[in-house]
Order: sequence, then structure tokens, then C-alpha cells
Amino acid sequence: MSMHVTRYLRRAGLIILLSCCGTGGAWANPTESSTIVIRQSNMTDINNEDYYFYRLLELVLRKTDTPSHLTQLTQLPYRLEDKRLRSGLMQGKVDVLWSPTSAEFERQMLPVRVSLLKNLNNYRLLLVRKNEQPIFSAIHNLDDLRKLKGGMGSQWTDADIMEYNKLPLVQAVGYGKLFKMLAAKRFDYFSRGLYQIQAEVNFYPELELQIEQELMLSYPNEVYFFVNRNNPALAKRLEAGLNIAQNDGSFDLLFNSIPRYQWGMELLETHQRRMIELQVLPANHPAADNE
Repeated sequence: MSMHVTRYLRRAGLIILLSCCGTGGAWANPTESSTIVIRQSNMTDINNEDYYFYRLLELVLRKTDTPSHLTQLTQLPYRLEDKRLRSGLMQGKVDVLWSPTSAEFERQMLPVRVSLLKNLNNYRLLLVRKNEQPIFSAIHNLDDLRKLKGGMGSQWTDADIMEYNKLPLVQAVGYGKLFKMLAAKRFDYFSRGLYQIQAEVNFYPELELQIEQELMLSYPNEVYFFVNRNNPALAKRLEAGLNIAQNDGSFDLLFNSIPRYQWGMELLETHQRRMIELQVLPANHPAADNE
């Protein structure tokens, strides 16, 4: 075999080796940790919100791994929520979280500006008590809605948005208790994301709640991955992985495997509901931050 042929084969072998590494080659830095820490999140119930986000994060990491550098997800042995979770990320206890965005959150943490829910979280329906549809059939605009009282988690971005729009609000820490407070007539409605409500209406059948049939709230409320502001490399990796997954169809494959997401997208395409648009907080709004 001639020297020229030998050199050609060696060069071809190098090209094949590099191509096998795929787009994730840039992330294979042996000096970096191969573990990413998240809150306790690996749920097996497809109706749990974390079911999708955990699997999406796994997908993104696989898209940017290489055969010689595999990143593992590690969960905390306990579950952090809301402000405690954001504090955990800023303190380095957690590497990645997913959350609706806000100007305040983006000052505290580094967002990965790829929408994880397409536009599903920009629209909200109301969970109400059964037999009270006539009350909401009389609502035609934001001023009408202000005559009623909503319920919301006190540490959620949506609470600040509703208050900014002068909507009366009862706030509580936690999640499950809000359904019971609605049933107990502590407030009139519970605003939920279009990607959430279809499963939630059946969480507590004994409470006799239903999805309101005529209204839809609208305001920009994208859900992003967030990382520590001192870790831009991880943010770039997640953005790259999301873009790869969107381009090769695996993002849509996972997204469309969630029944309530399918329900929400179909409702968006076919609904004839009265849309009530809310204004989001401006970047300089002095929203309370009680970290």
C-alpha cells in the first residue's frame, strides 16, 4: 500500500471519528462535572408537570453528549418549590430549573430563551365550581372579571401579573390547597395554564370543580430552563440541545406524547372563547421579591 493511500485512509478515519461525535463534541470537556443536579422531579405520572420537563431535559442532554462524555441527572433527596428552588439554584445547590419567566427571575438567574411549551402557557382557562357557569357567562371584559375574586399561589409570577391588572386575588403558599379553597368558596376561580387544567380538573373529583366554558385569559408567560448566572456554558449547551431537538423532530415527538398538551393545542385551534388580554409587568416594575 502506497504512502499516499495510507495517509488518505488515516485522514478518512479521523473524519468519520469526528462525525460520530455529533454536535455535542464541544461539550466534552473532561474538566467539567458530568452530573447536573435538579430538584426531585422524576415523576412516572404523565399528568404530573415534572414528567415532561424532566424528560425534555434528559433529551437535551442526550443531544449534546458524546460517547466519551455522558451527563447524568442527579436529583436532590428533597423537593424544593418556588422561591426556595430559585434560591437553591442561585446558591449552587441546583444546576437547572424550569419556570415561567419574569423580569425579576431573569435578573436573578440566566434564562435559556427557548420556549419549552410552545405557546401553551400564554393562554389560561379558569377552574370554577360546578353549576356556576352562569356567573362567568356574564363576563365580557377585564372590568367584568374584576368583579370576581381569583386564587393564586403567592410565590407565582402569575400572582404579580393579576395584581398588576387590578384583579382581586386571594393568595396562598402551596398548590393543592388552592383547589380546596376554591371549593370552599374562598375565591371564585383558579386561573390555570392551558397545558395544566385538563388533567387538574380531575385531581379532586370530590370537590366538584369544572373548566369554565366561555373565557380565555391571554398574556405572554413563556416557560424556560434557567441556570445560575455564573454558568453561561450550561445555558449555551441547553439552548443548543433544544435547537437540535426542535430541528430533528424529537422535541415535537415528546411534546405531542403528553395528552393534555394535545388537548390544549386542539383547543387553541378550534376555540370560540371570549379572549381577555392581560398586561405583563414592565421590566422596571417594583414587584415584591421576598427572597
